[in-house]
Amino acid sequence: MAPRFPHKTFVINWLKALMLSPGMLFPASYLLIYLSTNIYLNTDFKQNLSRSITQVTGNTWQISINSLSSGLILDSVTLNHIELTPVVQSQNSTQQANHAFTIPSLKIAFPELQNILFSREERLSSTKTVCEKILSDKRLAQ
Repeated sequence: MAPRFPHKTFVINWLKALMLSPGMLFPASYLLIYLSTNIYLNTDFKQNLSRSITQVTGNTWQISINSLSSGLILDSVTLNHIELTPVVQSQNSTQQANHAFTIPSLKIAFPELQNILFSREERLSSTKTVCEKILSDKRLAQ
């Protein structure tokens, strides 16, 4: 006697029910928000932060950030390899290298990080918060 396999429609319907169950929908939604937040941080947020630093310092400092990443439960942002360099108006480029300021890693608490994807006001305030934190760390190190 040959083993009996379930009908193809039964397997397909069972897989559909599994994929639409709350136990699968919640982790999939959370993963989507987590990945979207990290993509946003490494693209638009990085550019906005660069513009903000330039404006706040009166176009005297430029920032370079290697990468940004959110905490696993979207409660913090970690900035890796932050480099602040002064904007030089003269031809003396060796003086610029002497005044460059580097922060290897900086972790900033953000209790509602996921809101930056949905609220323009939250994006602006978070950019301002990160900018102030970087500049305060720069002042403390000098």
